[in-house]
Amino acid sequence: MAINLRMQFFTKYVLDRRVRDYKTPVEKDWMYIAQREYWHYVNVRAAADGAAAGLTAAMIRMFMVKKMIWWPMAPVAIATYVYRSRTLFAFHNKKFFDMCNVGE
Repeated sequence: MAINLRMQFFTKYVLDRRVRDYKTPVEKDWMYIAQREYWHYVNVRAAADGAAAGLTAAMIRMFMVKKMIWWPMAPVAIATYVYRSRTLFAFHNKKFFDMCNVGE
């Protein structure tokens, strides 16, 4: 329950806003860092995992039928990206949430 609330808070107040929406320079800096770390730790890593899983699925299918087949790459990559982005966000959300608490 607490994880879900932290994820909703981070999504609403960091990811859905621009850095210019904050008043103090400290808030701007931390929100910018939090957005960049979200991009690298969640999106880029999930995309790399999705591409690797998609290519692996395509290679396995090519080996099974002994001809060039690329169709398994797209659905496996998309499904893996969606799954990994959610799990990575849940894994890193405590760190992201702590970055947003500037007053600590």
